Amino acid sequence: VAAIAAHKIPDSVDVVVAPSAVHLSTAIAANTSKQLKIAAQNVYLEGNGAWTGETSVEMLQDMGLEYVIIGHSERRRIMGETDEQSAKKAKRALEKDMTVIFCVGETLDERKANRTMEVNIAQLKALSKELGESKLLWKKVVIAYEPVWSIGT
Repeated sequence: VAAIAAHKIPDSVDVVVAPSAVHLSTAIAANTSKQLKIAAQNVYLEGNGAWTGETSVEMLQDMGLEYVIIGHSERRRIMGETDEQSAKKAKRALEKDMTVIFCVGETLDERKANRTMEVNIAQLKALSKELGESKLLWKKVVIAYEPVWSIGT
């Protein structure tokens, strides 16, 4: 983070880095650039409560974070998160004024089966169902297309 922050990032550009949860506070402390944003890699669906091992939106905000990644392929594939769960997480974070980096993408098997558009549209439809036509929420959504087959997860 310090190495990235040391470079002149144009005012018109935001660069987002998402270290693992255990390194968030170190990354935040090392960040000296207003254009470099630190993001969490995940957030829990519910607010503060007895959710051992989970991190709520409020906890991320207590750390000063404004960005969170939701729907990453590893969360979907390994943790079994559904399109609907990802969309609900996104809505919760957006309602608390966070910027959501919402990941969509198809697996190699889905690509080979010519289901690329079907899969990506389904992921986006789940988000659209949660957010509706709220321009206030949509303006803080960044869609990250992550073809799973191209990154090896």
